[in-house]
Amino acid sequence: MGSSGLYIVLLCPRCGSVRYAKEGQKTAQCLRCGYRIPLNPFKVKILLRTRSREAAAEAVKRFKVKAAEARKGAKAKGVRRLRLA
Repeated sequence: MGSSGLYIVLLCPRCGSVRYAKEGQKTAQCLRCGYRIPLNPFKVKILLRTRSREAAAEAVKRFKVKAAEARKGAKAKGVRRLRLA
């Protein structure tokens, strides 16, 4: 099992990418757009809290696969996704 402490799975407020970080950190850098995310629960969408780093990493994988499938399905239907940010 992973090291002690809680991990959070969150969305980047700039690009919507999913990543995880150790709870208690002040910031985390988005691996997709490079934005330094302030880990304030009032400003960032937290998807999951877990004690296991492995569970957090697995959740990130699941969210990314789900997002890719949604994009693929929208592309097949001819739906265009609007960027809000």
